[in-house]
Amino acid sequence: MCIIAIKPAGITPPSTELIENMFYNNSDGAGICYPLRGHVVINKGHMKLKKFKSMLKDLDKKIDTTASPIIYHFRIGTSGGNIPANTHPFPISDKLPLLQRLSGSYPLVMAHNGTIDIKPRVKDISDTMEYILSQVSPLKQLRKDFYKTAAGKKLLYNATRGKLAFMDGSGRIETVGDFITDEGMIYSNSSYKRDYYYSYYGAWSDYSDYTNSKNYNSVWYVEPLQWLTADDGYIILTDGRMDEADGYLIDVDGSIYEYDYQLDMAVPIDVMAFTHAGTPLKFDEDKAEPIDILI
Repeated sequence: MCIIAIKPAGITPPSTELIENMFYNNSDGAGICYPLRGHVVINKGHMKLKKFKSMLKDLDKKIDTTASPIIYHFRIGTSGGNIPANTHPFPISDKLPLLQRLSGSYPLVMAHNGTIDIKPRVKDISDTMEYILSQVSPLKQLRKDFYKTAAGKKLLYNATRGKLAFMDGSGRIETVGDFITDEGMIYSNSSYKRDYYYSYYGAWSDYSDYTNSKNYNSVWYVEPLQWLTADDGYIILTDGRMDEADGYLIDVDGSIYEYDYQLDMAVPIDVMAFTHAGTPLKFDEDKAEPIDILI
């Protein structure tokens, strides 16, 4: 799942407890970025909490961490392996070695929360890295301020169905997708909370964030799901109404899911899906990607 945590300028940095919560709940590596002298500095690849906290302590001696905006990212690996080079944030570049560097200074930087339906060009890079190399970097070449515009954000969201945070050299931060604001901090999901934790086939100790009235078991797992589009067909809702299939997901058994962007998970729903010809929609393995599912 990962989490992006944004500290706007003038907000006190997250407490040690919050840092620990985010690392423990998203424990495959961490990184940060912040503006300095007209560029964005990246410091990432921290696979151990102790070293990450030590880096943050050193940062307090280098910059005014309250005055400066900072983006934090804590990763749960989905592709490319859990190695330092695959931690976030990343510079917007079409040069892979730059994305794999653990530190550097760049004009524009991005962090991502979610999974992207894209095939990495080599096995040891992530879906996010491939997306930056093949799609975001060309978009920046077309229009440098793409991340500030409504149309640019729509393109980014349509391609990822996830959450993104950009920072430029001026310290400006732009987001794509739904974020949570809590005591001045901005989060891509609720895994900054102490009681929000999970493991494969494990239980959450607290599920108060989920506002849907349905009583789901607090268990999750990962399964290949295919994102559906309006071209695929339509959904018959429980009250008999029809809805375009766009934004829903389907699994190998033909079961349908909707995506909860607050939880960053797919939730099973009791509906039927059909093609425009009226036949049941079928799962396409070539279009599938691993998605967290709440059951």
